[in-house]
Amino acid sequence: MTVVIMKDLPEASVFNALSEKRLALKLGPFATRLNIGDELTQRFILDMYQEAQVEIGNELLCDFSMTVRPPNLYRRFFRKQIVPDPGFNFPAVPLPSALSPLALEMGLNLNVALQCFRFAIFHAGVVAKGSEALIISAKSGGGKSTLTAALMEDGFRLLSDEFAILDIQDATLKAYPRPVSLKNQAIDVVKAFAGSENVSATFTDTPKGNIAYRRIRASDVAAAGQPASASIILFPEFVEGAAPQITQIDLADAAMQLIASSPNYQVIGEPAFTALMVMLDGVQAFEIKYGNTEDSLEIVHDLLHREPS
Repeated sequence: MTVVIMKDLPEASVFNALSEKRLALKLGPFATRLNIGDELTQRFILDMYQEAQVEIGNELLCDFSMTVRPPNLYRRFFRKQIVPDPGFNFPAVPLPSALSPLALEMGLNLNVALQCFRFAIFHAGVVAKGSEALIISAKSGGGKSTLTAALMEDGFRLLSDEFAILDIQDATLKAYPRPVSLKNQAIDVVKAFAGSENVSATFTDTPKGNIAYRRIRASDVAAAGQPASASIILFPEFVEGAAPQITQIDLADAAMQLIASSPNYQVIGEPAFTALMVMLDGVQAFEIKYGNTEDSLEIVHDLLHREPS
């Protein structure tokens, strides 16, 4: 079994391996065995993950498994629905089969959030220049993913759109570069600066409105083995038409907000606390408010060149 780049494989080989549970998606520190039978999700994977490393075989050593399937036999044929099955019981709300790629992405998030305990996981986007990382933590609608995608076009490499993955051994951040999730107005914003060819088709009438994904890049995959150290933590808030605002916040407040976003901090306990304290040493944290993407990038540039206080 050999690790190869997805796009270098024949389409039929990928589809067959996905249908037969013989394909492992290898990104950053995780390998996930995929079991995908529906063509819509197969084509989504082939497109959005075309630069990803994969391994095909019958004996795959993986961290996680992910199946996208109907919730029951009836929903396989009538009013077709789909759910993510991450290999453990989880009360996922069934989605129409036309939204099956969303079930895949949801399931891959569940794998990391609920089955990973060798890293402390925080809900945040992470980008880096060199070895210095910028953590972007925000509530839904705060502009996290839009800012993450904008910084990708501004010379930053993507570690993750969804998770800050903190190594509890050395307090560095690990990369898990998957497609960036875009919602509603952010879709056209990202298409404008990243190019429509790098954004998936838009899925409409989802529980969160319209959703599309920004494809992963070869450069981010190639650099996924390089850890980074946090330098700045941002808590962004997008308010249409708002003037740019920057407020430095105490690291204790930043730590509490990160902890509140973590699905596994309380389970890991003291090692997670220790790693978080080491990570925060020398870091600055800011709440920022802005009314457009251009202002958010200017704020980041200003903070990167600001002398530590």
